[in-house]
Amino acid sequence: MIGGLQMLRGVAATLVVLFHLQAAAVAEGYDAGLLGWFRGGEVGVDVFFVLSGFVIFHAVEGRRDMGALRFLRQRFWRIVPPYWAVLALTLLSLAGLCLMRGDWSEWPGFGRIVLSVLLLPLPDHVMAVAWTLAVEGLFYLLFAATYFRGGAAAAIAALAVWSLVTQVWNLLRLPVDPAFGVLLFSGVIEFLFGGLIALAIGRGWRAGAVPALILGAVGLALVVTGHVTFAWGRSWVAGLPSAALVYGLAAGNWRMPAWTLVWGEASYLLYLLHLLVFSIAGTLLRMTGIAPYGSTISMLGLGALSIAVSVAATLWLERPYRRWAKGR
Repeated sequence: MIGGLQMLRGVAATLVVLFHLQAAAVAEGYDAGLLGWFRGGEVGVDVFFVLSGFVIFHAVEGRRDMGALRFLRQRFWRIVPPYWAVLALTLLSLAGLCLMRGDWSEWPGFGRIVLSVLLLPLPDHVMAVAWTLAVEGLFYLLFAATYFRGGAAAAIAALAVWSLVTQVWNLLRLPVDPAFGVLLFSGVIEFLFGGLIALAIGRGWRAGAVPALILGAVGLALVVTGHVTFAWGRSWVAGLPSAALVYGLAAGNWRMPAWTLVWGEASYLLYLLHLLVFSIAGTLLRMTGIAPYGSTISMLGLGALSIAVSVAATLWLERPYRRWAKGR
């Protein structure tokens, strides 16, 4: 079970990488070429949310005695320090670019930096992917406030209420102040999908693993390639196939090659680092007269480089860090 889900983490992060590569090509006026097939690759975020819901409910099953504070400390040490490290590198890189250009107009103000450091559920973070971590943080807080008092039923009920509010708000197309955009993101229902799958697996449900895997893979492929758009409702067209994949992999006893496990283990740093790698490597390529998003080869090279950097950082930096944090 764990091997398949670990591999899915790698797939999800890579989909986001490919999505950002094709989006950069389009933004700069180039033909995305082969990477145009990944114009819906941001669904990797939806896969992560379903996975997160599953993993949290599965990991704490039968461990209500750990308490909310210990749970939140564990989540903090797992998520926030690596994010802070990449945020610091991003700010250093941005400062270097501003010095090279002699133009500080792109430097984020003090407010944006504080917002980013604190990972507040507000728009305009320095790192484009940080808003998803803010959504995760809200999920952790809600889970901690409910599960360790009322058990899984209370946590599921709270998630259901949050999901219902966001779904109704989006269905009625009510105006949303940007300050509440993260709080009212309709994709929070994907945490609920993951939690329900974890409870089902915990009670011994295993039927239909193969059909679920096939339906999930086909459904997600249709969204990734743009044949099904978010106009139909992101939390459904992306969330349901993601949930089917998570269930299919969790319910089946699938063996995965060792390299896929490392790929999945590196997924968090890949998610955090890839835009920084694109920025630094892209700047160096431009200095040599090469357009980083001007060809499929150069874009695939950037994608491969980001994966290589993330795997190396995972093996040589994150693993020792995790051992140190676990020792605390």
